[in-house]
Amino acid sequence: MRHLSDRFAVILDANVLYPFLTRDVLLSLAHAGLYRPLWSAEIMREWRDRLVEKKPAKAEKIAATARLMDGHFPEAQVIGYESLIPALLLPDPGDRHVLAAAIRGGAQAIVTENIRDFPNETLAAYDIEAITADEFCLSTIQLYQADAIQTLRAMRQRYTAPPMTPAELLLALSACGLVQTAAELQPHAAFL
Repeated sequence: MRHLSDRFAVILDANVLYPFLTRDVLLSLAHAGLYRPLWSAEIMREWRDRLVEKKPAKAEKIAATARLMDGHFPEAQVIGYESLIPALLLPDPGDRHVLAAAIRGGAQAIVTENIRDFPNETLAAYDIEAITADEFCLSTIQLYQADAIQTLRAMRQRYTAPPMTPAELLLALSACGLVQTAAELQPHAAFL
């Protein structure tokens, strides 16, 4: 794995960690050293709790996934951001902890599906932008095309129950909302 300290740092919001495939793509790209992921204990708790609520029979597997994430990316955990929360103004006060963690962690972006909850005029004061998972994955693939394609191929090959063909991966990416990402990868399907 590449040294991550000089890589683009982003906060991954709970709503992009919740869907399995989106989370797997984001973390696979991070594992390849293409960017530096950040999150807080609160963000982790949010996606875990929401997923356990939907799939209670998988509670232990979900908890194990979260432990693996924290263990594999120990530098991702942002701490000491809580004192920033009261001064932040966002449309949804429940999202202030995400921005606070982004500020404290030195993130350049917040990867989220709730773009409206993170207005550009508010984030600009902190040199942070809000970007969807699809836009972020697309940009990462465009910047590091060969590495990203190799990484996503390795990710796809990990799927064995059931196995997934490159065409099925592209369909699954589109189905989970990574539409631009799938379109970008389409011409490279033979290498996936």
